[in-house]
Amino acid sequence: MTDPGGWATPGSGAPPADHPAPPAPEPAADEPELETEIPLRPLGVSEILDGAVTYIRRNPRATLGMSAVMTTVVEVVVTLAQYFLIGAQARTEITPGSVEKSVGWAFVIAAGSLLLTAYVVLLLSGLLAPVMARTLLGRPTSLGQAWRAVRPCLGRLFGAATAVIVAVFLALAIPLTPMVASVAADAPVGVQALTWILGTPVAFVAMVAAYVWFALSTPILVMERRGVIASLRRSAEMVRGRWWRTFGILFLALLITVLAEFVVIPAPFTVVVEVVAGVHPSPGGGLLVALLAVSAVGRIVAGTLVNPFNAGVIAFVYADRRMRREAFDLELQMRSPEDPLAAWLPGPLTAAGSGPQPKVRRGAVPWTAPVPPPPPPPPPGWPR
Repeated sequence: MTDPGGWATPGSGAPPADHPAPPAPEPAADEPELETEIPLRPLGVSEILDGAVTYIRRNPRATLGMSAVMTTVVEVVVTLAQYFLIGAQARTEITPGSVEKSVGWAFVIAAGSLLLTAYVVLLLSGLLAPVMARTLLGRPTSLGQAWRAVRPCLGRLFGAATAVIVAVFLALAIPLTPMVASVAADAPVGVQALTWILGTPVAFVAMVAAYVWFALSTPILVMERRGVIASLRRSAEMVRGRWWRTFGILFLALLITVLAEFVVIPAPFTVVVEVVAGVHPSPGGGLLVALLAVSAVGRIVAGTLVNPFNAGVIAFVYADRRMRREAFDLELQMRSPEDPLAAWLPGPLTAAGSGPQPKVRRGAVPWTAPVPPPPPPPPPGWPR
């Protein structure tokens, strides 16, 4: 009879005293085991939202660090656009033409800011997917570990996020083409109104549908090491049959982020700007720059805190879909993987119909704990 830890005399229930069982392997110094707060099973809606908060709280440097860098870049671009396109108008004479130009540029800047924010959230959902995977197994992740995990597929990640944005833009633009054509051709007012009434709701529905179908492509690309097109196809396959549930979770997360990012968190900065603007109705020069800077800092703080939550919801929806479709939670529990990242590569238990599998060797990645050595061989003459 043998013991999993060592070799024993036939018929005995314990290894001999001169051959004690080897100690159980302990995690590496940089791989401490933490208490898992997220259940390793198919997740409910509240558990997905709570998981998106938990992985930020457990890994603040990795999540907030990446978010701060990307959010700062976006807000600097938006602030410069506000200064050169709207700030200059504010220092000129107030006329209907200048007001119209300012309102037009404000709309363009607001739309561009929303587009860039959506792009950042898609990128973060891929960049922070390894953090989500390790949090599920109770392991923390540093900023360096997260970066080393996504660096090999960084170019494809930007490609997948760009492809999703392009798909959403096409879904929005195609139904509006008849309306634009009727205005350009100076069609009768009734025709223009009809194209507007019919095209606008169709465009909105198509835009939302495209985003829901392909939102999971960025965490899929990182965790399964797929290409851009294969990730988009895999996302659509995972959402199929659960589109309304996926839409509901993403929409609920959007409501939370809009309330936090545009109302709650920037409130102190908005109060300062409004008070100064009340005292100086036409700010200019250094005062205008200071007001724009205060607004930018408020948006950076809000985006840094909120964008990882939105991205985490997308990553946890992806994990939930794999658990429900492919019993991935059972696979993780049976294998007890030492490598949290390689464990997410599609294996033999992946459900049929999930598309072609990526040609990636299921090996360890540099930033994981070493695999413990096998038990020593039995002494000479002992039964094998």
